[in-house]
Amino acid sequence: MKALHYLLLTLFLFSAPKLSGQNQKSKQADRMWLLGAQASLNFPAGDWTDRYSQSFSIGANVGRKFRSNLILSLEGEYLFGGEVPNRQNALRNVFTDNGNLINTTGNYAVVNINQRGTHFHLSLEKIFPKTGPNLNSGLGLGLGAGYGFYWLNIDNVNNDSPQILDEYKKGYDRLSSGFSLRQNISYLYLSPNHMINFKLSFEVSEIWTQDLRKYYYPTGLLSSEPQLNFMYSLKLKWYIPIYLGGLKEEYYLD
Repeated sequence: MKALHYLLLTLFLFSAPKLSGQNQKSKQADRMWLLGAQASLNFPAGDWTDRYSQSFSIGANVGRKFRSNLILSLEGEYLFGGEVPNRQNALRNVFTDNGNLINTTGNYAVVNINQRGTHFHLSLEKIFPKTGPNLNSGLGLGLGAGYGFYWLNIDNVNNDSPQILDEYKKGYDRLSSGFSLRQNISYLYLSPNHMINFKLSFEVSEIWTQDLRKYYYPTGLLSSEPQLNFMYSLKLKWYIPIYLGGLKEEYYLD
């Protein structure tokens, strides 16, 4: 898995040309703002496989595309996942042996435990138009950095189990946060008639998380060291481009 991360990083570094100031050429890509919505399917790796399963995310992004086909963008995402893989461990000190929680009426409570998260990333991407149908489209390589928060969403459907409500819930949610790096390979398509504009990408993220809670009830312990986690994502972005006119001279990568 780490080899894949290094490969994407190496491709980006060797593909990025030198920065230089030049006059505008007769045939160039367009300058524009890109406003978009996005959705992705995410797969955890590393230590996270014991805590989370696959997840989905939705979000929004804004980017500035230069004539050099560099795109500088900022995006935010909200993550939500299915039932966690180790449900019994998540609440093991209040669950019965058969994996249930007794509520205030003496019956089994309805409890759902899912992944949640939110993160933001600033990214720089280079588009190679020779691989696309026009000067604004083609394969891309990108690097990004960001910060996020991740936790277990513990939902007591009927609010009838005080063991996991209010302040007690914080002892189980495994809230953590941390810095992340991201590499991606993508295909960007911006149609000449401005009607079809999308990007499909495969992303690899390295996420260093630190526990934010002071106490974890099931074990009484929390890690004091940052944990390195990985996430692989398939992402689709849909754009509304705002084209910028004029022949303003720019610094760009050729």
